[in-house]
Amino acid sequence: MVEILLVPNEREIHLEGYLFYPSRDNLPLEDVPLSPEVKKKRMKILWRLLKGENLKIVTTLKALTEKIFSPESLKERTIEVRRSASFDLSPERFVEMGYERTFTVQMPGEFSIRGGILDIFSPGYDFPVRIELFGEVVEDIRFFDVSTQRSFQKVDEVYILPFLDEYGDSSLLDFVKDVRFTCENLEKALTEYRKIRKELKDLLKEKYDLFFDEGVLERVLKNVEKTSAGATVSSGIEERSLPLVDIDEIEEGELVVHKEHGIAIFEGMIRLKSVLGERDYLKLKYEDAVLYVPVEKIDRVHRYIGDPSQVKLDRLNRGRWKRTLKKVREDIEKRVRELVELYLKREEVRGTLLPGDPELEEKFAETFPYIETPDQQKCIEEVLIDLSSEKPMDRLLCGDAGVGKTEVALRAAFRAVVSGKQVAVLVPTTVLARQHYENFKERLEPFGVRVELLDSSRTLRERKEILEGLKKGEIDVVIGTHALLNERVEFSDLGLVIIDEEQKFGVEQKEKFKKMRLSVNVLSLSATPIPRTLHMALSGMKDLSVINAPPPGRKPVHVYIAEYNEELVKGAVVREVNRGGQVIYVHNRVEELPEVLENLKRMFPELRIAMAHGKMSRRVMEKVVHEFYSGNIDVLLCTTIIENGVDIPNANTLIVDDAHRYGLAQLYQLRGRVGRSDRRAFAYFLYPKGVPKSALERLRVLKAHTGPGSGLQIAMKDMEMRGIGDVLGLEQHGNIVSIGLKLYNEILRETVTKVKKKRVERKHTVQVEIENPPGRFFIPEDYISNPVERLRMYRRLASASEEGEIEEILEEMRDRFGEPPEEVKLLLDYFRIRIRASKLGIRKIRFDHFMVELLPGKNSPLLKHPGYNPRSGTVVLYKRGDPIEYLLKILKNEG
Repeated sequence: MVEILLVPNEREIHLEGYLFYPSRDNLPLEDVPLSPEVKKKRMKILWRLLKGENLKIVTTLKALTEKIFSPESLKERTIEVRRSASFDLSPERFVEMGYERTFTVQMPGEFSIRGGILDIFSPGYDFPVRIELFGEVVEDIRFFDVSTQRSFQKVDEVYILPFLDEYGDSSLLDFVKDVRFTCENLEKALTEYRKIRKELKDLLKEKYDLFFDEGVLERVLKNVEKTSAGATVSSGIEERSLPLVDIDEIEEGELVVHKEHGIAIFEGMIRLKSVLGERDYLKLKYEDAVLYVPVEKIDRVHRYIGDPSQVKLDRLNRGRWKRTLKKVREDIEKRVRELVELYLKREEVRGTLLPGDPELEEKFAETFPYIETPDQQKCIEEVLIDLSSEKPMDRLLCGDAGVGKTEVALRAAFRAVVSGKQVAVLVPTTVLARQHYENFKERLEPFGVRVELLDSSRTLRERKEILEGLKKGEIDVVIGTHALLNERVEFSDLGLVIIDEEQKFGVEQKEKFKKMRLSVNVLSLSATPIPRTLHMALSGMKDLSVINAPPPGRKPVHVYIAEYNEELVKGAVVREVNRGGQVIYVHNRVEELPEVLENLKRMFPELRIAMAHGKMSRRVMEKVVHEFYSGNIDVLLCTTIIENGVDIPNANTLIVDDAHRYGLAQLYQLRGRVGRSDRRAFAYFLYPKGVPKSALERLRVLKAHTGPGSGLQIAMKDMEMRGIGDVLGLEQHGNIVSIGLKLYNEILRETVTKVKKKRVERKHTVQVEIENPPGRFFIPEDYISNPVERLRMYRRLASASEEGEIEEILEEMRDRFGEPPEEVKLLLDYFRIRIRASKLGIRKIRFDHFMVELLPGKNSPLLKHPGYNPRSGTVVLYKRGDPIEYLLKILKNEG
């Protein structure tokens, strides 16, 4: 028997042991497709029910009443694939089934065809499947990992389900025979359903019955049992690592940096023929000339990451690039020396050792309702090790909003309290102080820890009591704004200071922080992501902990740029409330807010709508924000006061109705208010009629920088550049712009190593020049059609320093693209020659019509070769048969 547990809304669906059947996250007749994640979950459950599985499902009344296709339709459209059976590989077939053709399959609903290989991600499975054909017969079926694109498990059969979302005359109940309905709070579930139904009926009018079946509700109400689910809350999010776009990937028309020659425009790959052979080159356009870079030197070229509007193309025949590099090196060295001196001063000071209580701390860790991410766990360990040493802690914890920095701070605070010390938490805004206060209070008070809030919202009497409590040691943890830095604030025994968003405090406060660092444990939290390269570079000079991995299931925000339209706003709000979510509506003119509020109440009479802005009294504003945070408000109308601070994972639709008035940085910040959970988020940037095109330009940029893909990553790199500003000083931002982030990081790493007088550990790199190699060696377009993927393969081959890496690339090519053609096999041999020659200390190889000339370096064993000529400094070999094969054999014997 199938069990269906009904909940009032989708905020309450993460129940262990139950499969979640979501309602559609788009609206009927709306030009927004159903999200792939929702489509996958729905289709997988329907397929399992069709096969007769007895499932335990958690869902809402709205999801049950939605009309869908029939069980017969699903059965007819599903394709069974078996080994040794014939199979039609025509792409039109899969497009008709709702799949999207891509080059690399990463998401459910995508497929790719390369020769006789089909990659497809059917919603019935957790991993995509690779089907290899010989002619029209299925030769092999195997699952593969999206993050590596490599196969890992062979199977004999798979089912390719349709990836469609169609309205029909059936519902989920038509897919089950025996069903038991249960519900903990039927009255609340009905209230929520009726509210949503009214909004939908207002929107769809007489068309409502085409999309929803009210008869389902009658059947449910006749048979529902009031019960307790007896289930425990879990994250409910599927974890899957999606491959990040490699930051070294370059596309035609982009700015690139060549380490020796500077900034140029990449004009694509070009194939050139010579007397002896044919090979691929990168074409780079400089201000005064064009440079052709052979593919084996692609590791010297990378994408420019910085501000393109602030840089000029370099000239090949001028020394400007060398002068720029020299200035950047000098600036970095000066700043790094200052940081090292500060670090050494702290090394000499004895701090407060906090031993903790392992048993109590373990019990406290168990109250964390989620599983720690590996990054989070590592940061917790680093902080606790610092606190248990005699050296005062000064650690910077970096990571984007919502990645779990607060939990690290809580563990540190608990360690300090159980060690008999007090904790001060400093935050820049009262809204953020209130949020931290509620989090800390909820987690710490069950363990007898007294937590208080000291900010401008407190009365004089309350402040006086808190100050006395801190002085007597009666308060363990105090959270507050800069009011905590007042000289009247005295602690009985302060052991830890936690500073959130230090860069947002003023100069005077920062000076006080500097003095603190030499005597008390300090943990600073920053929401600006720090690149791993910078983290590694500064290790042992500035204590950095980094949480890079976002919580599992985080999705990019869908951005819409449009002229203001009441129907559009209605659709956006109803869609979000439909799925149990909340809406942030931003209008930045305070005097116009009451009018906008009345308009929203007229449009949505059933919804709970409230207003917040900076001119309200703090107490009223904090109450409104708290109500919104608690889920008691459906729509929050506010100014950009929401731009910083408050983290509301359940708010996943943002509407900005005068978007043309904002700067790009502000728009990024606003967009970051949504998309903090595993749900698809929407950001609507609306503008009034008659706005000039020039004013809309930055809105288009914002839409372009929406993932998944390289645009999102470049936007993130901009944040990383600001992160370097936070750690090393703002003047470094200009240096990054002038040479690009990647090269800046390389120079920084080298400088830190030099200043700390450490031996530079360099990875063995292959620097062998090969002149006039004979033959045709390249990756043909009919083998790997995607130019970005071809460049990626060339880069991996050029970076390989061991023959084992070449063999690994060959295996991957066979798995993903089939048996490589002769040109690719010759290309792999070419890179094998480079690796073998490099290990023998050969600097250069020159092919001629009848001979091969080798130029060995100082310590090369080839200096003792019988064919070595001391006058020319070369070894001359006369070719026999295939020159490449001959040279590979010679180099192997010499090695």
